[in-house]
This record gives sequence, structure tokens and C-alpha cells, in this order.
Amino acid sequence: MEKLGFGVIGCGFIGMLHAGVIAALDGAYLAAVADSDAGKTEEAVRKWGCRSYKDYHEMLRDPDVAVVSVCLPSGMHSSVTIEAARAGKHVICEKPIDIHVERAQEMVDTCRECGVELGVIMQHRFDKPIVLLKQAAAEGKLGKLLWGASRTIWYRDEEYFSNPWRGTWEFDGGGSLMNQSIHYIDLLLDIFGKVKSVNGKCRRLLHQEIETEDVGIANLEFANGCLGTVEGTTTAYPGLYAELAVFAEKGTVIIRNDELLFYQLKDGESKAFSCLLNPAKANTLHQDAAISTDSHERQYRDFVQAVTEGRKPLVTGEDALESLKLIKAIYESSEQGREIYL
Repeated sequence: MEKLGFGVIGCGFIGMLHAGVIAALDGAYLAAVADSDAGKTEEAVRKWGCRSYKDYHEMLRDPDVAVVSVCLPSGMHSSVTIEAARAGKHVICEKPIDIHVERAQEMVDTCRECGVELGVIMQHRFDKPIVLLKQAAAEGKLGKLLWGASRTIWYRDEEYFSNPWRGTWEFDGGGSLMNQSIHYIDLLLDIFGKVKSVNGKCRRLLHQEIETEDVGIANLEFANGCLGTVEGTTTAYPGLYAELAVFAEKGTVIIRNDELLFYQLKDGESKAFSCLLNPAKANTLHQDAAISTDSHERQYRDFVQAVTEGRKPLVTGEDALESLKLIKAIYESSEQGREIYL
């Protein structure tokens, strides 16, 4: 089978992480990278022997690039994705899909019209405990779902926000909810489905150097009648955990820091859940440590298979729209001081 050529646009920390994942994939190879900073692309060329471009428009004309990985500031996602789709390239884009719902919808529509696939990086959907939890819920092992909680209790210091686009409405599109909490918010939506209404409050309580919130909380009502809560912050020194808690008729499951922290089912022990229990690792403090790429690799493998098999990836642009819509609704609720119906 011919390997798919990938091109990465944006060679910062995240872009280089993506490049490394792609370079190690079966069925794919890193054909090119693009960044306005030549120093960043030189490192990629040294490591993986790919071509480099200072202008990503030139990379979009490269016939060896079949898929573009967009690793730019969030506010630039839509314009680059739309250009790539019109150039006939499949696109896998970093989260959030964009910072504006209308522009994100245009990304989805353009990719569909151009006959290319659009995936968005929500790698935690591929974490083993999450896959098991979703399967158990679908098979009815948890019974009726009741309520769930997404908590991202992290810390970011002044050095993190020294990057001039971080914490801005123009390029980040939000703060602790849009950038840090979005992964576990996405997981909450993946388990419980669409949200009916939201009541939220967002504040900048610590990081006065940024424009956006560093604390965001919200109460949710889902379309199926379940309830939910969202908590997200970058003020919790020294950085604690990200957690998804699911409470259901027949049991409780808590996943923290991508590991299974706790489960108990009325129907008794589950060998599958017991094998994944790892409370020691789940309770390790989150202090912006090195990112594991295991789940990124699983998502990229799925995307490669989706393109080669002519099917949709497991995380589509439509999926990523839901978390964006919810976060924007939380911002709107906070600003207007009322419940917002989606």
C-alpha cells in the first residue's frame, strides 16, 4: 500500500510533536513542514529528512503532500484548513477546531464539498480507559446515565503566557476552557451527547496579563435529561489533574489524568476495568509534564485508515464543533448572566 504523505503547518512544540508521530507511523510519512521561522523547520529536516517551506501556500502545491496537519494558533485554523481543502488536501487539525462556530462550520462544509476528510485532534477519545468506558455505556453495563463532570484543574505560569498569542481572544479564542479544558469537555459530550442548556461563569482571577478567563465553571443539562458540570482553571498551583467522572444507575467510573482512578459496578467486578486501574498514576500531579503520544498515534492511525479506506475518521469536524459550541455558550452565559439554550 502506498504511504500517505503528510505536511505539518506550524513547527512549534505541538507541531513537532505531530511531526514525530507522523514520522513513526506505518502507512504514512512526513513529506514536508512549513513555518515562517526557518530555524524551526531546519530541526524537522535534520530529524526526518523532509522538505521545508517558509510559506505554507507553497507546501499546499506539493504533490507529495496528501494530508495537512494544522498546528497553528487556534484563530488561524479555519483559513488554513479551507485553503488546504480547496487544494485537494485532507486535513487533521489541532483542537479547538476554530474559535468561531461559523468559521468552524465553514471548515466542515468546505471539506465536504471538496471531497476531503477533516479530523480534529481529540486524542483522549483514544485513551484505553475512555474507550472501555464508552463501550460499557453503549452496552448498558452502567444502566441509565445520570450525571457527569469534567474537571481540568491545572496551573500555567507567566512563562507560559509570555507567548504573545496565548490568552488572547483573537488567536486563543478563550482561556482555561477553550484551551486546557476542551479535551475533557469533549469526552463528557462523547459520553452524554448534545447539550440542551448551560449556565456558566468565567473570570480572570490570577493572570492579569491575559485577556481571557483563567477560571470557568458551568452547569449543563443534556438533551437526554442528564445533568453535568464543567470546571476549568489555570490557577490551581502547582497543577493537579484533569478528570472525567460518570455517575450512572449501575455504577460510577472516574478517569483522572488519562488513567482509570476508580470504578464500581452494581453487577460486580469487571476484569476489563480492573486491568486498567492505576490510581497511583492517576493521582500524579499535572505540572505540564512531557506529553505522551500514545493516543495521538492511535488517532493518526485511524485517520490514515479512514483516508485509505474512504470512510470518516472516528473524530470528525462535526464532532469537534460540539465542544466549541458548548464553550462559546458558556462564555455567552457568563457575559449575559443567564442560562443559554443551544
